[in-house]
Amino acid sequence: MLVAFDFDGTITDRDSLQDFIRRMRGWPVCIRAYLACVPRFLVWDRGPLRRQAIKHCFLRSALGGLSRAQVQALADVYVRDYLPRILRPEMMERVRAHRERGDTVLLVSASPSIYLQLWAHEQGMAQVLATDLAFDEHKGCRGLASANCWGEEKVRRLQAWLGDKPVELDMAYGDSPGDGPMLAHTRQPWLRGRDAALPRMEG
Repeated sequence: MLVAFDFDGTITDRDSLQDFIRRMRGWPVCIRAYLACVPRFLVWDRGPLRRQAIKHCFLRSALGGLSRAQVQALADVYVRDYLPRILRPEMMERVRAHRERGDTVLLVSASPSIYLQLWAHEQGMAQVLATDLAFDEHKGCRGLASANCWGEEKVRRLQAWLGDKPVELDMAYGDSPGDGPMLAHTRQPWLRGRDAALPRMEG
Protein backbone atom coordinates (compact mmCIF):
# COMPACT_ATOMS: atom_id res chain seq x y z
CA MET A 1 0.00 0.00 0.00
CA LEU A 2 0.99 3.63 -0.48
CA VAL A 3 0.62 5.45 2.85
CA ALA A 4 1.23 9.10 3.81
CA PHE A 5 1.58 10.64 7.24
CA ASP A 6 1.40 14.29 8.20
CA PHE A 7 3.84 15.04 11.04
CA ASP A 8 2.90 17.96 13.33
CA GLY A 9 -0.15 17.18 15.43
CA THR A 10 -0.52 13.78 13.75
CA ILE A 11 2.63 11.90 14.73
CA THR A 12 3.62 14.55 17.29
CA ASP A 13 1.55 16.15 20.05
CA ARG A 14 2.63 19.70 19.14
CA ASP A 15 4.19 21.87 16.43
CA SER A 16 7.71 20.55 15.94
CA LEU A 17 9.12 23.68 14.27
CA GLN A 18 8.33 25.90 17.24
CA ASP A 19 9.61 23.19 19.57
CA PHE A 20 12.83 22.93 17.54
CA ILE A 21 13.50 26.68 17.62
CA ARG A 22 12.62 27.01 21.31
CA ARG A 23 14.85 24.11 22.40
CA MET A 24 17.79 24.64 20.06
CA ARG A 25 17.87 28.46 19.89
CA GLY A 26 16.29 29.44 23.22
CA TRP A 27 13.31 31.54 24.24
CA PRO A 28 14.90 34.98 23.50
CA VAL A 29 15.54 34.05 19.85
CA CYS A 30 12.12 32.42 19.59
CA ILE A 31 10.33 35.51 20.93
CA ARG A 32 12.35 37.79 18.65
CA ALA A 33 11.29 35.65 15.69
CA TYR A 34 7.63 35.85 16.73
CA LEU A 35 7.86 39.63 16.98
CA ALA A 36 9.46 39.85 13.54
CA CYS A 37 6.34 38.17 12.14
CA VAL A 38 3.80 40.57 13.69
CA PRO A 39 3.35 42.63 10.47
CA ARG A 40 2.57 39.41 8.59
CA PHE A 41 -0.01 38.36 11.19
CA LEU A 42 -1.85 41.65 10.64
CA VAL A 43 -2.40 41.01 6.93
CA TRP A 44 -6.08 40.38 6.26
CA ASP A 45 -5.52 37.46 3.86
CA ARG A 46 -5.81 34.15 5.75
CA GLY A 47 -4.77 31.88 2.88
CA PRO A 48 -1.71 29.69 2.29
CA LEU A 49 0.45 32.55 0.99
CA ARG A 50 0.07 34.39 4.31
CA ARG A 51 0.99 31.22 6.19
CA GLN A 52 4.03 30.78 3.95
CA ALA A 53 5.13 34.41 4.43
CA ILE A 54 4.90 34.06 8.23
CA LYS A 55 6.96 30.87 8.23
CA HIS A 56 9.56 32.43 5.91
CA CYS A 57 9.89 35.43 8.22
CA PHE A 58 10.03 33.28 11.36
CA LEU A 59 12.76 31.01 10.04
CA ARG A 60 14.84 33.86 8.61
CA SER A 61 14.76 35.58 11.99
CA ALA A 62 15.31 32.47 14.13
CA LEU A 63 18.04 30.85 12.01
CA GLY A 64 19.52 33.84 10.18
CA GLY A 65 23.31 33.88 10.26
CA LEU A 66 23.60 30.12 10.75
CA SER A 67 25.12 28.03 7.95
CA ARG A 68 23.55 24.85 6.64
CA ALA A 69 26.12 22.82 8.59
CA GLN A 70 25.27 24.67 11.81
CA VAL A 71 21.53 24.19 11.39
CA GLN A 72 22.06 20.54 10.48
CA ALA A 73 24.07 20.08 13.69
CA LEU A 74 21.16 21.56 15.68
CA ALA A 75 18.76 19.29 13.80
CA ASP A 76 20.85 16.23 14.64
CA VAL A 77 20.74 17.05 18.36
CA TYR A 78 17.02 17.81 18.22
CA VAL A 79 16.16 14.49 16.55
CA ARG A 80 18.33 12.56 19.00
CA ASP A 81 17.49 14.28 22.29
CA TYR A 82 14.18 16.13 22.03
CA LEU A 83 11.96 14.94 19.19
CA PRO A 84 11.26 11.54 20.84
CA ARG A 85 9.60 13.40 23.73
CA ILE A 86 6.77 14.77 21.57
CA LEU A 87 5.94 11.66 19.51
CA ARG A 88 2.55 9.99 19.99
CA PRO A 89 3.12 6.31 20.93
CA GLU A 90 0.04 5.05 19.07
CA MET A 91 1.14 6.78 15.87
CA MET A 92 4.67 5.46 16.15
CA GLU A 93 3.17 1.99 16.47
CA ARG A 94 1.11 2.64 13.33
CA VAL A 95 4.23 3.74 11.42
CA ARG A 96 6.01 0.55 12.54
CA ALA A 97 3.03 -1.60 11.54
CA HIS A 98 2.99 -0.15 8.02
CA ARG A 99 6.73 -0.58 7.66
CA GLU A 100 6.58 -4.21 8.84
CA ARG A 101 3.82 -4.92 6.30
CA GLY A 102 6.10 -3.69 3.55
CA ASP A 103 3.97 -0.63 2.76
CA THR A 104 5.54 2.40 1.07
CA VAL A 105 5.39 5.05 3.80
CA LEU A 106 5.75 8.76 3.02
CA LEU A 107 6.08 11.72 5.36
CA VAL A 108 4.33 14.80 3.96
CA SER A 109 4.82 17.81 6.20
CA ALA A 110 5.05 21.59 6.28
CA SER A 111 7.91 21.39 8.78
CA PRO A 112 11.56 21.68 7.66
CA SER A 113 13.09 18.74 5.86
CA ILE A 114 16.44 19.43 7.54
CA TYR A 115 15.38 17.50 10.64
CA LEU A 116 12.52 15.43 9.20
CA GLN A 117 14.83 13.70 6.69
CA LEU A 118 16.99 12.30 9.47
CA TRP A 119 14.05 11.21 11.62
CA ALA A 120 12.14 9.62 8.71
CA HIS A 121 15.23 7.71 7.58
CA GLU A 122 15.53 6.23 11.06
CA GLN A 123 11.88 5.10 10.83
CA GLY A 124 12.38 3.39 7.48
CA MET A 125 10.15 5.77 5.54
CA ALA A 126 10.49 5.77 1.77
CA GLN A 127 10.39 9.53 1.15
CA VAL A 128 10.03 12.91 2.86
CA LEU A 129 8.06 15.66 1.14
CA ALA A 130 8.54 18.73 3.31
CA THR A 131 9.52 22.40 3.37
CA ASP A 132 13.12 23.16 2.42
CA LEU A 133 15.28 25.91 3.89
CA ALA A 134 17.30 28.43 1.87
CA PHE A 135 20.92 29.18 2.74
CA ASP A 136 23.24 31.94 1.61
CA GLU A 137 26.99 31.39 1.70
CA HIS A 138 27.55 34.62 3.63
CA LYS A 139 24.26 35.30 5.45
CA GLY A 140 23.29 31.77 6.45
CA CYS A 141 19.64 30.71 6.56
CA ARG A 142 17.44 33.02 4.53
CA GLY A 143 14.04 31.41 5.19
CA LEU A 144 12.23 29.12 2.77
CA ALA A 145 13.74 27.65 -0.39
CA SER A 146 10.50 25.96 -1.43
CA ALA A 147 6.78 26.50 -1.16
CA ASN A 148 5.38 25.71 2.28
CA CYS A 149 4.26 22.06 2.08
CA TRP A 150 0.70 22.66 3.34
CA GLY A 151 -2.75 22.30 1.80
CA GLU A 152 -2.76 21.87 -1.98
CA GLU A 153 1.05 21.98 -1.97
CA LYS A 154 1.02 18.52 -0.36
CA VAL A 155 -0.85 17.15 -3.38
CA ARG A 156 1.53 18.93 -5.78
CA ARG A 157 4.53 17.39 -4.00
CA LEU A 158 2.94 13.95 -4.12
CA GLN A 159 2.23 14.37 -7.84
CA ALA A 160 5.82 15.42 -8.52
CA TRP A 161 7.09 12.39 -6.62
CA LEU A 162 4.70 9.97 -8.38
CA GLY A 163 5.41 11.34 -11.86
CA ASP A 164 2.81 10.23 -14.39
CA LYS A 165 0.81 8.23 -11.86
CA PRO A 166 -2.30 9.89 -10.37
CA VAL A 167 -2.23 10.83 -6.69
CA GLU A 168 -4.10 7.90 -5.17
CA LEU A 169 -3.11 6.98 -1.62
CA ASP A 170 -4.33 3.84 0.10
CA MET A 171 -4.14 5.41 3.57
CA ALA A 172 -3.23 8.87 4.87
CA TYR A 173 -3.17 10.36 8.34
CA GLY A 174 -3.65 14.04 9.20
CA ASP A 175 -4.90 16.42 11.86
CA SER A 176 -5.75 19.78 10.29
CA PRO A 177 -7.35 21.56 7.31
CA GLY A 178 -3.89 21.65 5.75
CA ASP A 179 -4.14 17.88 5.29
CA GLY A 180 -7.57 18.03 3.65
CA PRO A 181 -6.43 18.05 0.01
CA MET A 182 -4.11 15.08 0.62
CA LEU A 183 -6.84 13.14 2.44
CA ALA A 184 -9.21 13.81 -0.46
CA HIS A 185 -6.92 11.68 -2.64
CA THR A 186 -6.97 8.77 -0.16
CA ARG A 187 -9.00 5.57 -0.15
CA GLN A 188 -8.89 5.32 3.66
CA PRO A 189 -8.27 8.80 5.12
CA TRP A 190 -7.95 9.46 8.85
CA LEU A 191 -8.22 12.90 10.45
CA ARG A 192 -7.48 13.40 14.13
CA GLY A 193 -10.50 14.83 15.94
CA ARG A 194 -12.94 13.64 13.28
CA ASP A 195 -12.25 9.91 13.09
CA ALA A 196 -12.09 8.11 16.43
CA ALA A 197 -10.58 4.81 15.36
CA LEU A 198 -7.54 4.42 13.15
CA PRO A 199 -8.38 2.81 9.78
CA ARG A 200 -8.26 -0.95 9.66
CA MET A 201 -5.12 -2.36 8.04
CA GLU A 202 -6.41 -5.16 5.84
CA GLY A 203 -4.31 -8.00 4.48
